[in-house]
Amino acid sequence: MGTDFLQLFDKRTAQLVIEGEESDLVTLVDFRTSREGAPVWKSYWAPEEESFVDFEPRTPNSARFRIKVAHGTTLEEIKEDLLRQLCTMQAMFYLDYWGCWAEVFITEPPGALTWEQFVAPIRKSHAEPDGSSGCCLLTHENVGAILRGLRSHQDELQIMTLADIERLANWQKFCAKDPGFCILYQIDF
Repeated sequence: MGTDFLQLFDKRTAQLVIEGEESDLVTLVDFRTSREGAPVWKSYWAPEEESFVDFEPRTPNSARFRIKVAHGTTLEEIKEDLLRQLCTMQAMFYLDYWGCWAEVFITEPPGALTWEQFVAPIRKSHAEPDGSSGCCLLTHENVGAILRGLRSHQDELQIMTLADIERLANWQKFCAKDPGFCILYQIDF
């Protein structure tokens, strides 16, 4: 059974990705690189071979960037990959019905920023993309509405536990203290 879910999102790093040039993006990947290697840019698509090619382990991130671009990866694609891989935290919650968009908001969450609006500055064509990803960056008030919905039906929960609700409340507090983070809402289509 699919359901909508929430994830923590690092808006501060995301802004650096959106506004960044090649050297900025390489520096961010360098910053996140461990001795085991970078969490991104492990391979590139080689159209002539119709396959992914792994980078040699000691290939500098600046060379990886240039190779990806030389093989047809656009700056827009690189930035969108970095947003997913460096800014979206692995921790997530599947939402119970009582916290889902359709139950809590009916229409779009008031004041929330859609994913398409957020990433618009990195798109070459500023035309609106076809359709919606169903993803948005929630406000503090949006998360509060979700928590109220979950708490008022806590005896009817099927997916979440009371500990999950408390954890979500902690995420909300964390994001209120550090506005460089927010909670992403993703509709499961």
